[in-house]
Amino acid sequence: MPRNTGLRSGEITVARSLAALIAIDSATLTDANIPLAQAIDCQGLDSILVGVEITAGTNPTMTIEALFRDENAADGFRWKRVLHGPREGETAAAAAALDTGALDGTSLRELLVYGHMVFLRISAVANSTSTTAWKILVLPGRVRDRRTPTST
Repeated sequence: MPRNTGLRSGEITVARSLAALIAIDSATLTDANIPLAQAIDCQGLDSILVGVEITAGTNPTMTIEALFRDENAADGFRWKRVLHGPREGETAAAAAALDTGALDGTSLRELLVYGHMVFLRISAVANSTSTTAWKILVLPGRVRDRRTPTST
């Protein structure tokens, strides 16, 4: 079962951690590769702030992407990426997955979660040689606007 964020305003929570060399998570988005037990239920939040802590190494970084769960889809199609549409002046091929960019432990980056269940996947690493442990950190971001539109 996924876990509720349990996020409290002003508190940083460890979403995932491992005492090992940093490695990219599998790009094959099946239930066997993306553990539902490590998903975070972001109900009530439009965004979360994501950061990392990396032990040892020389200037290591991690890039984190949010994967979204579609419970009604078949395995192999349950986890989905959100792509940024082409920005002005870009071709459709330039659309990119919603991610944090390279994080080095000195900052938090906002990720949109749209109130969904997400898995924070390590999508890229740099300078991971000699790292000995890592953590993915989460802080609640913007709260979802629950107001209903009014008609005129």
